[in-house]
Amino acid sequence: MLLCFLPNGFSPCRLLLAGSLRAPSKRRSDHPRVSVERLPRLCAKGRNLSCSAAGLQQICSMRLSPSPAKVCPVCAGPLALHMSAVSDHITGFRFDILKCAICGLGVTDPSPEQLQPYYARYYGSRHGFTTAYCAKRRIALVSKVTGEGSGRRLLDVGCGDGTFLKIAKAHGWEVTGTELNAASARRSGFEVYQSLDECASLAPFDCVTFWHSLEHMRDPREVISKVRNLVADDGFLFIAVPDFGGLQSKAFKSRWLHLDVPRHLYHFTASSIDKMLQQSEFTPLAQWHQEIEYDLMGWSQSALNLMLPTPNVFFDLLTRKKVSAAALQKAVSWISGPLLSFVSLPLVWLGSLARSGGTLLVAAQRVGPGSQRRQAATN
Repeated sequence: MLLCFLPNGFSPCRLLLAGSLRAPSKRRSDHPRVSVERLPRLCAKGRNLSCSAAGLQQICSMRLSPSPAKVCPVCAGPLALHMSAVSDHITGFRFDILKCAICGLGVTDPSPEQLQPYYARYYGSRHGFTTAYCAKRRIALVSKVTGEGSGRRLLDVGCGDGTFLKIAKAHGWEVTGTELNAASARRSGFEVYQSLDECASLAPFDCVTFWHSLEHMRDPREVISKVRNLVADDGFLFIAVPDFGGLQSKAFKSRWLHLDVPRHLYHFTASSIDKMLQQSEFTPLAQWHQEIEYDLMGWSQSALNLMLPTPNVFFDLLTRKKVSAAALQKAVSWISGPLLSFVSLPLVWLGSLARSGGTLLVAAQRVGPGSQRRQAATN
């Protein structure tokens, strides 16, 4: 295996990728490339990387985008350093998180120009045995706000393997999805595109959903603006994201499971979501502040991340990912993970009651005739 972290916490791979970018005499795009063959000699001690050699070759040869202007992309407030050197559990590379002083939005810095290598172990099951329950809960929320599908059209942005499309179809919706890695959902017989632009000809949609996909988007404000043009008059929008302003984020900081840099390019708060929706002419209707499996795992795995040197072992075991941790860490995770999850149940309830959970779900409606009527019915 390739080793990438020295005992003092410095990563030579990270320094070679980004260190020279901080030098006054060089632009960010001028950093040297590093071959995979040199990595074992450069990285003599530390924890194992989980990428393949081909994946590392792609990461080491790619460029990082310049830091965003130090202005919030949602509310134009000032961005300041909030967390430094947050480690990616897949590659070991480190990223900063900037935070808006006004709306609380977090921004991963720098933003990789090529994100695909960072998804080497990401695709596949993200819920494990809770998949069916998660889909049922989400369609229940959609039905509560919008009513049954009854032949209306639904677009799921970032549909994954099509689990939600399947249950939405069973509830009467005509379904379409978008997904960069669309093969799995297409094999299930669904109409899935790789971008919003590709499915624009199918508009208008009566409902658009983002189940933990908006935080992965390069420009979420632009994405919501595009969706505004795809949604029917009085159509609905649902967004679920990790709550960057919640209790878990504040308690665990850089060890919080749901930071997931750099795949999560943005880290949303309730205020930043509301501002972005209002700018795109959506009226927020309702908020919910937990998804039980996300919140339980957020508490238990984040606590284990404070205890163990290898992050996310329990989560990877449950979702059947390849785990490179030592046998002792696996055993501790298997024993402590369920216990910590059980102990965390009151914390999930407390976070939801305080409107400060690990997950934020928002329902909104396109501004138009009848919007006030639906808002009143929802409240």
